[in-house]
Amino acid sequence: MPDRRRGLAAVLAIAVVGMLSACVSIPSSGSVTQGVAINGNAGGGNVQYNPEGPAKGAKQQDILKGFVAAFTSATGGYAVAKRYLSSDFASKWDPSAAVQVRSGQARLSQVGDTTMEYSFTASATVDASGVYKDGSQPFTLQFSFVKQRGEWRISAAPAGIVLSDQTFQRIFVSTPLYFLDANNEHLVPDLRWYPNGTAPARIVAALLGGPPPWLKGAAFSRFPDGTQLSDVGSVTVDAGVARIDLSKEAQNATAAERQLMQLQLSESLRSVGSISRVSLSVNGAPLQIDDFASSPPQADTKVDPQALVFRKGAFGFYANGKVASLGPLSSKVVALDPQAATLSSDQTTAAVLLRQGGVSVVRKGATPATPIDQRPRLIAPSLDERDYVWSVPADSPNAITVYDTNDVAHPLISPALPTDSQIVSLEVSRDGARVAILLSTSTGPRLIVAAILRNEKQVPVSLGPPVVDVSFGGDVAVDATWADQLTIATLVSVNGQSSVQLFTIGGQRVSLGTMPSAKSIVGGNNGQDGLRALGMDSSIWTYRGSSWQSSNLTVDFIATQR
Repeated sequence: MPDRRRGLAAVLAIAVVGMLSACVSIPSSGSVTQGVAINGNAGGGNVQYNPEGPAKGAKQQDILKGFVAAFTSATGGYAVAKRYLSSDFASKWDPSAAVQVRSGQARLSQVGDTTMEYSFTASATVDASGVYKDGSQPFTLQFSFVKQRGEWRISAAPAGIVLSDQTFQRIFVSTPLYFLDANNEHLVPDLRWYPNGTAPARIVAALLGGPPPWLKGAAFSRFPDGTQLSDVGSVTVDAGVARIDLSKEAQNATAAERQLMQLQLSESLRSVGSISRVSLSVNGAPLQIDDFASSPPQADTKVDPQALVFRKGAFGFYANGKVASLGPLSSKVVALDPQAATLSSDQTTAAVLLRQGGVSVVRKGATPATPIDQRPRLIAPSLDERDYVWSVPADSPNAITVYDTNDVAHPLISPALPTDSQIVSLEVSRDGARVAILLSTSTGPRLIVAAILRNEKQVPVSLGPPVVDVSFGGDVAVDATWADQLTIATLVSVNGQSSVQLFTIGGQRVSLGTMPSAKSIVGGNNGQDGLRALGMDSSIWTYRGSSWQSSNLTVDFIATQR
């Protein structure tokens, strides 16, 4: 997109509002939830703004407007914005402390000879580490002025910046930071937001800081403790190569850890379009890193693109008008008279909810199907990457029980779900580090996403603090599924129809519209394009373009693939 000209900068001076004052600070606590939708790609990336510095003889109001308009450019550490500050204050102001994402219009008022205020409503906040948090609340922000060489300059202002929601989406870039599960088998994402032009350095710094609090104990960094950018190090990008110089602690990494360090950086920097490769050094000396001998951990595990269904007494992948059997495993599932099922990633294990009640596990080979949970009103079970079966009664959300490969029950310790709710669906993410839970409450559907904490034997023991805990509109909660590594799709009933929404962990909420009443939804590949919903008439619906379309294929149920 071409650079904006002066006229647009003037408009943005009004559209973009001020920062938090010393007495009104940016929120630093609260759960990460969802905000308004951002259209198109997440983050503008290539948009550039050229704000102007202060004009000679400008009044206080003009100085403040120019200052907030300059928030659109992070070049030189917000060098243009700092030109509006007094010489004493310019070095003290920290623009990277946080971003308030403003909705609606702001109001400017003079409250003293050298004091002005901005009032507005913030819809979200991005903190210093790039974490996006939703939270609509009003703010009144105060700015002080002083005359310096006969010109008004700002002598006191809050740390951080404020951008309108439209401007935020144009100049901020979203990127997942990648950590690893305990066994180094899967990459686990955590979404962050950074201004265009500063993203590579801030991505690396945040990654070196380790997993966020909500993921600790479920995801890990393979950088040796204390590893930072070197004292004289930086992140430079030249001809598509990101050159990253680390502190001496990185030398303590084993050969395998060095591979994983580079992988974490490569995948985390993938969203920066100018970067195709990562080169590491320690205090200027190249760090030797061997290639992986086998496939490295994947950032987004794929499943078979064909629908896994139970149809006309057959269980398997539907293609060319037929259900392709999975061999003896399919026969065992069919014999159980199934109502729902989840298939493991290696297609050797299935967790099955029976129509007559109870959950059984089916494994490939001669082993017969094994009943593992006979409690009443069980919901569809889930599997994790260690083939543990997750099962829970609808009326007892805190009675989640995990069954290991020896069919031994391990009750989850204090999931701390609301006792006056019903649990509608529970699904473990494909990396096995997180779980999405949809509840039905007296005030409507409620979505919770939390990390899975395991003991030294990798048995799930509890859930971490929710990263998502949001109630949202809808008459009846129906189902939820992972649409991709960062997004959960929810299905709720609204006025006799079904509504689907996408909740991005650490991002925005997006509506995928409505369809005729549906009873389940299952994720596949490619986010929203891989979703399949099962209508009340047993037909499969898919999301194409901007609407739901029926495939005219009818099945008893669509199974979940790990």
